[in-house]
Amino acid sequence: MPVLTEEELNELKTKIATSEENLANSITQKNKAQKKAEDAQKQKSVFMILSVLFFVLLIGTYALLYTQPELLAVDTGTSLAEDEMVVKKEEVNQYQSTITSLEQELQQIKSRGTHPLDLNEFYAVQLGAFKKFDTRLSSASFSIVRNANFNDFNLFTLGVFETKEEAEKLKNVVRQLNFRDAFVGQYKNGERINSKF
Repeated sequence: MPVLTEEELNELKTKIATSEENLANSITQKNKAQKKAEDAQKQKSVFMILSVLFFVLLIGTYALLYTQPELLAVDTGTSLAEDEMVVKKEEVNQYQSTITSLEQELQQIKSRGTHPLDLNEFYAVQLGAFKKFDTRLSSASFSIVRNANFNDFNLFTLGVFETKEEAEKLKNVVRQLNFRDAFVGQYKNGERINSKF
């Protein structure tokens, strides 16, 4: 049987220890590599799940907005006061057209040499009649808002027209402005001379 010297035995032991250490390091590196691969696989799975959820959410949102487009309306944060209301542009254009028409009529009257405020007998749109409220709303010589009287009532009228038809146009505009009870009356020397038209 061959005999090993002490030195050869120590060399073999060192080689065995080194090999065992290298084996342990290889196993550790292998385990680390497997753990990294598993973590990468988990991340890939999570990414795929999140991607699928995102696309489902995106498709659901599109479908909801497609079927209910009013959800796209943006709230500007602007709210209306109690005494305010939204008016369509078409209505504003109609008011502007009416104002332009009335201004043209006023120019025609001025061109005839008679100022509407100089008429003693005229037609106007009555806005209200009050017993307790008798304050003048403006100077008598400069306004188309007039005060008149009828059976102990103080009347407030708007406009000065030579014909009933002219006053009817203003009445229609005034009613659109929520003066629902406005009507055309005939006035002479500060008194209403007939019942409402």
